[in-house]
Amino acid sequence: MKGIYLVNYTVKGIKSLDEEVSLSFYKKTITSDPKDFQNYNIKGIYGINGSGKSAIVTSVKIFKNLIINKDYLNNPLIHSYLRELINKNLLRMDFSGDFFAKSKSKSFLFHYEISISSEKSGKIVIDREALSYKAASSRQEDMKPLFEVNNGKIAFANSIEQDFCDYIIDKTKNLLKTATVSSFFIDYILDWKDKKVNVSVFEGLWMLFMLGLSLYVYLDQTDEHADYFIDGIMAELDQETDDKAINSIQKAIRDVKELRVNEISVSRRNVLKKNYADYQERVSRLYDFINIFKRDLKGIEIDKIEDKNYYACDLIMDYGEYKINVEFESTGIKKLIKLYEYFNEMASGNIVFIDELDSNLHDVYLCALLEYLMEHGEGQLCFTTHNIGPMDILKRNKKSIDFLSVNHKIYSWTKNGNYSPANLYKSGMIEGSPFNIDSIDFISAFDAEEGDDE
Repeated sequence: MKGIYLVNYTVKGIKSLDEEVSLSFYKKTITSDPKDFQNYNIKGIYGINGSGKSAIVTSVKIFKNLIINKDYLNNPLIHSYLRELINKNLLRMDFSGDFFAKSKSKSFLFHYEISISSEKSGKIVIDREALSYKAASSRQEDMKPLFEVNNGKIAFANSIEQDFCDYIIDKTKNLLKTATVSSFFIDYILDWKDKKVNVSVFEGLWMLFMLGLSLYVYLDQTDEHADYFIDGIMAELDQETDDKAINSIQKAIRDVKELRVNEISVSRRNVLKKNYADYQERVSRLYDFINIFKRDLKGIEIDKIEDKNYYACDLIMDYGEYKINVEFESTGIKKLIKLYEYFNEMASGNIVFIDELDSNLHDVYLCALLEYLMEHGEGQLCFTTHNIGPMDILKRNKKSIDFLSVNHKIYSWTKNGNYSPANLYKSGMIEGSPFNIDSIDFISAFDAEEGDDE
């Protein structure tokens, strides 16, 4: 979303990340109307297996849902999911983000932080939430607080009149342990009419909500674990369970599935009839994208079956002499189809996180695509990868390469003459990334000991 830019993101307490991991996306000094965001619009995160790359991307998806979805922590599947992800030593997750936002002629830098924890009962609740701000070009370090919530109670709300604070408290009473103030914004706070309040509260909450809407996160389904938790919930149901409980579980399952569905899918997709024309247009643009990689593709057809208010849609790849369902396409092409919507969101101004971007994508395609997004994308892209091929493309931008060490520390690439980050990384010369494995180390894993074949 144009006008929103993520400057810093910090997380602690997810999976094995028991110390803060911070990603920096921009320089410290911000002008009132920055013109150089384009030089900072892409970041690649490198690190060995198990270093925590996927945990960072997963945390952004949780962060987004906490900001915009007031029912997120009321879903039993989400509870199961978060209980598995939360660091077992800390039993809490801490998130914070600094983001630039432009409102009419004003530009602000906001700081938002939220913490969730696991209670003895296993319930996941919000411990703390706070939002503060300052003028984007201000040299002062301190920010002005807009609101703060501690243990489900509003501790502070910046307002001219006390009755506005009372209004917020009344509307969110006993709910702020399971939902954020921003997630109530659309439903409740916009009801507040003809009252004298501090405009900055509205602007702050609006900008925070817009940040949440601007975030798009791609995780491979194997990293979302939804089916695992769905199976676990269903196993707990028995024939004695009443209809109300079953309906509640079924709604929770639908909610989780909806959270992971893209506008365009490689499997059957239910499209509302009123949205079908837009879906056709998206598929047409998808063809233009895929045709770059597969020149023999003549078109992408939609095979639709009417189902009440929906069309059940399958995509059919037309190669002229034959047609196949997209399900039977190559793994690489299916990956491109899944990612197309995310690339499109970044190009149009949103903030996109993709885990394992290089998986199943050819190095040549990947480099060309990143080069286009660096030069023409209006949003931000942050991705994890093992492929060192894009490094020499990425190094053209600033703050574009981060290395995540085995002890979860971030080391950012700093340009050093004509040195290649790829060559230094391969040779183990990047701090925190010791590639000290040699071919001889695999002997014990694969070679039989002498005498075993006798």
